[in-house]
Amino acid sequence: MSTPYDPSGYPGQGGLPPKSALSWILPGVGGGAVLAAVLILGFVSPGYFITTVFDRDAVQEGVRRILSDDYGRNVQAVTCPADQKVQPGATFICQASIDGARRDVTIMVKTDSGEYEVARPS
Repeated sequence: MSTPYDPSGYPGQGGLPPKSALSWILPGVGGGAVLAAVLILGFVSPGYFITTVFDRDAVQEGVRRILSDDYGRNVQAVTCPADQKVQPGATFICQASIDGARRDVTIMVKTDSGEYEVARPS
């Protein structure tokens, strides 16, 4: 009669020591906490993964109105680039047709709520 293989070398004492349930649960809980923290910081507050961009049509209309009303210019059309980030301090250039001539207009983002400043056309 043969005896089963025993890696420990001692009869009746074989195999690896049993693992407790905590050794399986704790890494899962820790990983879940890290994942929750990343999701909260990324999407809720302060929202690192959320990128807000301007509504292109609304900016074009706003720039046209400011050039006409505040600067007294005869504006036929305004074209601004798409997907401009709402990020304080950022700038971008819109093209305006003023009195038949194409002019560059610099837009500076003032606040993270989307307020911007329209410079005089160059």
